[in-house]
Amino acid sequence: MYIRVLFILLCSWCSAELCAQPLKDPAFYYAHPAVSQDAKDLYSKVFDVNSSPKSYSILDSAFTQNDDTRPFYIYLVCVMLSKAEGELRAELNIICRYLAEQRPDDLTDVLFSRSSLISSSFKEEWAHRVSVELRITCSTDPMFCFKKSRNEALSNCDVAHKSKLELLYNYVRRDMKLFQQNQ
Repeated sequence: MYIRVLFILLCSWCSAELCAQPLKDPAFYYAHPAVSQDAKDLYSKVFDVNSSPKSYSILDSAFTQNDDTRPFYIYLVCVMLSKAEGELRAELNIICRYLAEQRPDDLTDVLFSRSSLISSSFKEEWAHRVSVELRITCSTDPMFCFKKSRNEALSNCDVAHKSKLELLYNYVRRDMKLFQQNQ
């Protein structure tokens, strides 16, 4: 029995390590042929996120099937959070919520990375965008919508990432001012 439990834990840990990739050094992404020139230009601050349609292609690329490059695109979405205005900001609300709910392992690997690229403000900015999207789209009780989003994210989250995802959703809950309400 002990060996079976140990085997299951080992398999869970390995599957988490194989699926989600950590954020690597920018030089890796610059050399990677699958990273778009638009992404490299945004990282190099060649264009303003609000005045270029290139920003939207980068948002789309955050959902790439390429496990090697996805963390870089998620990082670039993080960079856009504090700079975006108007339509781009509205798109970011949707992207942030969707990534949190559908790709929580990838998202938490980036947001909780120890990389020097990751700003301490990224988690709160991401949570704010999720909470704005929940408030905009919620037609019922905000706590119900919060729980639905959180449960969706947890259902798509590997065990190894759940505690980080819970921290992110605590930021969302705080931003929505839901701590005062009964759970």
